[in-house]
Amino acid sequence: MRLQELLGLYWSRLRRFSRNIRLLLLGDLLIGLGMTFWGLLFNLYLKEFGAGLGFDDAGTGMFIGKTTAIAQVAAALCALPAGFCAGRWDHRTVLIVSHLVSLAAFVLAILNPSPEGLHLCLFLGAGASVFFWVVTGPFTMENTESEERAYVFTLAFTLRLVGSIGGNILAGHVKEWAALAGLSQLAAYRAAILAGLGVSLLGVIPFLMIRSGRHEPCPQERGLSLSGIRDWDWAYYGKALLPSFILAIGAGLIVQFMNLYLKDSFPGLSDSRIGFFMSLQSATMVVGMLAAPLLAEKIGKVRTIVGSQLASLPFMLALAVTADLEVAVGAMLLRASLMNMSGPVSNTLVMELCRKREQGVLSALFTLNWNLSWAMSALVFGRMKGDYKLMFFAAIGLYIISTLLYGAFFRGAEAEVERRKKAVEGGLEVYEPR
Repeated sequence: MRLQELLGLYWSRLRRFSRNIRLLLLGDLLIGLGMTFWGLLFNLYLKEFGAGLGFDDAGTGMFIGKTTAIAQVAAALCALPAGFCAGRWDHRTVLIVSHLVSLAAFVLAILNPSPEGLHLCLFLGAGASVFFWVVTGPFTMENTESEERAYVFTLAFTLRLVGSIGGNILAGHVKEWAALAGLSQLAAYRAAILAGLGVSLLGVIPFLMIRSGRHEPCPQERGLSLSGIRDWDWAYYGKALLPSFILAIGAGLIVQFMNLYLKDSFPGLSDSRIGFFMSLQSATMVVGMLAAPLLAEKIGKVRTIVGSQLASLPFMLALAVTADLEVAVGAMLLRASLMNMSGPVSNTLVMELCRKREQGVLSALFTLNWNLSWAMSALVFGRMKGDYKLMFFAAIGLYIISTLLYGAFFRGAEAEVERRKKAVEGGLEVYEPR
């Protein structure tokens, strides 16, 4: 299918989405644009911040790893509370309040001159942001039909990436413009990140236009609490979370620090060029994610997920061994596209297999799982002392283990989803495993 036809298909799907989903997607786009400034520049800001404190290269690496881990731990600690809120509170309110609180805390973190103050505000901001991301899954399931969910999840991912394309290009240039205006390197990073947070604030506007009242918790959802933890589908949670946990450790070793990899491995690269390369990465990921649901329809969700992840491994190996910038950038683009194209497909599958009343809990567990993994990866990165080759080799091994486990655990999952769908259409009670 040609790109024009692919985009036409998505446009036709978008026109059929509910008003609430279209507003959610617009908010995601604006947030993705603004928060990309943070994603591109924050590690580089920490590198400059650590140097200003008198840390050597090893000490700066430890400081970056510790700071990143603090944010991930905060997100992990708030994941389950956010999951309960997703089932009990109005989704629109959670989207708005959590985003505003997290932005305020991130602003204070950037303005704080001490490491302790930065860590405290970062902890609060990362914790608050989890409520936003956890509630989007149940909100999407609630406002969509089964046949359109893969497209909604894909478009949500894709629009964040579209925002990040522009954000990566702008972030590097804004930082360099600030430096040319006479600001120090540290102050220029700070000004650029604050500008990005200001753009992200615009994402609240579509959320204010979302119509509340759709979310009507069922009796089981009202009763969902820690007292009923034994009734949760732990066997399914284990199958869903274990491959994700292993994959996330590997991803955390490279995805969080790709900007530092480029900065340290290829001395002399400007921040604007790094931003340009990161925007190219987002662009290739957009194409992959748009094609993923169509590929899943042809060969199946599980084959799409397993195949795309295994196909990314040679490009990770190239990143580990190359000293050529062009090879590194090309491998970075292809690895990111292949590894991320299956994300929305996987999200759809695991949500479809989950009990409806536990979708908020599962979303929270995935957030906890992912952030704990990335916190571990951040601490490991701090101790690797810039050994990016070792980092990539470790990630390759973890990706292989995760992909094989996923293929084994979810073989036949699509047939189960189809069976449940037919049972519902036939008016039969759907069996929910214990």
